[in-house]
Amino acid sequence: MWVGMVRINLVDVSKLSDQHLVAEYDEILMLVSYIKRYSKFDGTELKQYCLGKGHMKFFKDKVLYLKKRHELLKIEMRKRGFVTRKNIVLSTFSKKNINDWKPTSLDVSIVTKRILSRIKAKFGYYRYYGTVRSYEFFRRMLA
Repeated sequence: MWVGMVRINLVDVSKLSDQHLVAEYDEILMLVSYIKRYSKFDGTELKQYCLGKGHMKFFKDKVLYLKKRHELLKIEMRKRGFVTRKNIVLSTFSKKNINDWKPTSLDVSIVTKRILSRIKAKFGYYRYYGTVRSYEFFRRMLA
């Protein structure tokens, strides 16, 4: 079974760097493909959001959330001039997989710290609406 790493950033999509926005758009599609392939529940699914091992299984019963998130990403990407062509079709999933979810403030905080650590590690790399922005710019925006 393939268990890779995907980003579901949880924060407001309008506050993501261009790179994080596009990566999450693609990686949600990867996660949805994983869920479609391994849709059965085996009892190892996590009940609480986490980063790292198990985070993909956490979303196994949250495809509705992933679809809604993907739609928000697409809207924001189009605002920034990116082209989006992919959709998530809920009718291809078992009803057990189609549920919504609301991240807690702790969940969002965990992801925010990870995003900022990535931005800090690559000075001059991250863009917002096509313009390179500083760590401080993102730190203030994500606060």
